[in-house]
Amino acid sequence: MRSIQWAMALTAAALLLNVTSAAADCTRPQSKVSIPDGATATEQELQTARQGLLKLDQDIGEYLRCIKGETSQATVGKDPQAREQLLKSYVASNNAAADELRGLAACFDAQLETYRSSKGGAGGKAADCSSHMAAVKENLTPAPAPGGTPPPSAFVKEADGYSVELEGGAWSYTLIRDETPRRCAKIDKPCVRRTVFVTNGSDQELECKAYVKYEGTDAEGRAQTESQAVVLRKTVRAVVASLAETGVSASTFEAVCTPRAPLPPLKTEANCKYEVVKPVNISDFYPPEARQLDEQGPVVVEFTVPGKASSPTDVKVAASSLSPRLDQGAVQAVSAMIMSSPCKNQRYRLRLNFQLEE
Repeated sequence: MRSIQWAMALTAAALLLNVTSAAADCTRPQSKVSIPDGATATEQELQTARQGLLKLDQDIGEYLRCIKGETSQATVGKDPQAREQLLKSYVASNNAAADELRGLAACFDAQLETYRSSKGGAGGKAADCSSHMAAVKENLTPAPAPGGTPPPSAFVKEADGYSVELEGGAWSYTLIRDETPRRCAKIDKPCVRRTVFVTNGSDQELECKAYVKYEGTDAEGRAQTESQAVVLRKTVRAVVASLAETGVSASTFEAVCTPRAPLPPLKTEANCKYEVVKPVNISDFYPPEARQLDEQGPVVVEFTVPGKASSPTDVKVAASSLSPRLDQGAVQAVSAMIMSSPCKNQRYRLRLNFQLEE
């Protein structure tokens, strides 16, 4: 009998909650996954459940990207109160879908452990997942069995870096190891994910570079993984992330951040506000290569609105994401919009944020 390996990295389980209400064309997938009872399950039943969860994970990932894209376009040009309502609606839709997947995954993990200890049975019995679904919804962990111990967190703080004082606060960085079960496709071995997070408590935007160096190599065969990112004021941001085979340790890590110079004010006439008449789905302009390289970040784009119901002209990047691919995607997205302004040929700026789900 082949052994069963649980190696699914769930899209929704670690999703960062940023953003919409689901419109008609964003249909939440209906779960048809049946989790077998581990004490009586067969290996085939567990394999079928695992495949079902992987498919549901993909479907929910697409659904979350869809509603996130809708919110991205729906919030453009809206006043703060309208934006807040759209964001609250998104969070509700996002949480409901993510919680369902996390609850089913937690239930599967529990039944898999039962199967491994009991060796299963003849099959045909479904597990009761209600406690896992309720625990996820309440952001709790089910109580351990009498005499048992709570399961450990998958996230481990490996080390803290320096803290640097700036105007209005300080920034610091931390190396976090995520031991959520996953398998690196390239080396076909169990892996862990390490991420250098920068916490920006200052009133300034930062341009940060970070690296993780290994005692060996990461899953891509590199001795050192490095990247750069913009960290907005009063936020926490992952600057570099890397997968490495379980057992391969990180030797050193570091982040270096410098304050970003503020943009000069635009010479836009008073009371000349623009409106987005025809928005776009920002995710449609996320460059595929940038997705593959895990490039994320904000881009500030500057443009001219000729008048009413016009395409923006002279579109250019005013503040880079530090990724040329994302910068180009932002320029293309703004260029594809239709905007309107009561004043002719006025300059405006718009921040677009490219963000991937984990």
